[in-house]
Amino acid sequence: MSLQVQLQKALSRFNFLESTVYDRYDLTKMIRPEDKFVIRQGDLIITNYDISDRRKRGLRYAHVQVKNDVWVFGGNHFILSVNNETVLIHPEHGITVIPENREKLNFYTFNTASD
Repeated sequence: MSLQVQLQKALSRFNFLESTVYDRYDLTKMIRPEDKFVIRQGDLIITNYDISDRRKRGLRYAHVQVKNDVWVFGGNHFILSVNNETVLIHPEHGITVIPENREKLNFYTFNTASD
């Protein structure tokens, strides 16, 4: 990644939805329906199962707000439901596509997270 792109990212002047120079992770061919998975996008942790003893592991449930059918965590993690997939968008971490409906996912964050 060029220095100019890194600088634009740092200055929050980079439009990730209109650019092709950001990280994209399409997990639809990597995760099978029977797989258990944990995906981390910054301080947001997504699983398709409940994490037991989450407090002992330093985790808490992520406080997700709903705005116009878009779930938002920390003001900068956007969680969209598209068909039977979940799309995560974050200005620093890029876009991640998960082959599971967001209603079936669990969202966690770290106890000490401020984002």
